[in-house]
Amino acid sequence: MSQTETIDVYTGEEVAVEPIKPLSDGGSRVELDVVDGPRWRLDVTASGDEFEVVTSWNSAEELADVEPPEWVDDVLLRLARA
Repeated sequence: MSQTETIDVYTGEEVAVEPIKPLSDGGSRVELDVVDGPRWRLDVTASGDEFEVVTSWNSAEELADVEPPEWVDDVLLRLARA
């Protein structure tokens, strides 16, 4: 899989995107890590239009239920087209 890529999202945040592994259904498990912010591990469909949160951490690096922000859809669609 690819290495970590950094993306600037429309809110001005910098997000590190790291593909973790391919999934059997053609999708991927990816990790999105906001610099100095929360982090999510997601299972994403091959088309990039749907995802499921596997794990999330708050900005203190503690496991927590952190809702993904609106820009996640944009980032995942960008990755699917790459």
